[in-house]
Amino acid sequence: MPYISYWLGEALAAEGNPAPAPALGENRRADVCIVGGGFSGLWAALHLREQRPALDIVVLEKDICGAGSSGRNGGFCMTWASKLSTVVKIAGAQEGVRLLRASQDAVKAIGRFSADNGVDCHFRHDGWLWTAGHASENGAWNDVLDVLDKLGAQAFERLSPEEVARRAGSRGHVAGVFEAGVATVQPARLNRGLRRVALARGIRIYENTPMTGLDRGRPPKVRTPRGTITADKVVLALGTWAAEMPAFRRTMVPLSADMVVTSPMPGNLAQLGLTNGVAISDSSMLVNYYRTTVDGRIAFGKGGGHFAFAGQVGTKFDGTSSRAADVASELHRYYPSLASVPIAEHWRGPVERTSTGLPIFGKLPSNPD
Repeated sequence: MPYISYWLGEALAAEGNPAPAPALGENRRADVCIVGGGFSGLWAALHLREQRPALDIVVLEKDICGAGSSGRNGGFCMTWASKLSTVVKIAGAQEGVRLLRASQDAVKAIGRFSADNGVDCHFRHDGWLWTAGHASENGAWNDVLDVLDKLGAQAFERLSPEEVARRAGSRGHVAGVFEAGVATVQPARLNRGLRRVALARGIRIYENTPMTGLDRGRPPKVRTPRGTITADKVVLALGTWAAEMPAFRRTMVPLSADMVVTSPMPGNLAQLGLTNGVAISDSSMLVNYYRTTVDGRIAFGKGGGHFAFAGQVGTKFDGTSSRAADVASELHRYYPSLASVPIAEHWRGPVERTSTGLPIFGKLPSNPD
């Protein structure tokens, strides 16, 4: 039974608690086999279907779609503006600006996709406040803004401390900048919507089907407990779980993030001025990040609680949070007036830190397929 996070439980209830897709039970053939039914895997499947409609595409998911990181994260739908200084070092100025523009277009495209396909993922394009929670964090964004200024691609608005406090509804944020291009979503609802659209477009999805081995011949073969998929191309859309494969172990570190969500309190939020879906985070090493929900809650997360030993993620990061009290205390540091509002749910999940802080795209050295 997969771990059902708060987000996923809410998304499944909205769907009418559908039965999982069948598990793979035999040896099959496909043009493309995608391992992982999270955001990366399902977006890959849908883009391939759009570009090459005749492809036979299979998605394998070890639990159910939405049970992994894509169904329990903070719901920030971000651009690459905050990463641009790193992107430029790797790809150069011209390509860096192109990728920035592409990421800004991608956020808008997620909103259009959701509207066009009836995916009620609570998409709200209300921007992101990148703040300092202490004086020592002030200016954490300066390098990025300098690069954006030099390239004529500035994506942030510099705000006065008073304006930051007003928009955040808290004087605990002592400085900050604002990026209008960021949105927020209920992540599990988006993931489940992608699943529904993929199935409707003829993409085969097998849930409760973990990859137990990858034969790297030509063609490659993905092994599972009760069958195999032989495919011309295999896409490893594994997220954090890629760290369990030796090829990725030195390029990424799995760690946990913990979240709490309050009981509904729309009146409290209105008093604070938190009346939209703005994403808010500070600049601490173990970052605090949060936003409101459409039913009047605050979903508040904190990164970096636990690390995986030797890259083994397993189920260590499933379940309720062991740091819920600490995360709630950070919420109350920013909003003391909410100390009496009950914490309704809490959970944890795995995230990954790569060597560059950017996603990894490429081919395995052992086989370009």
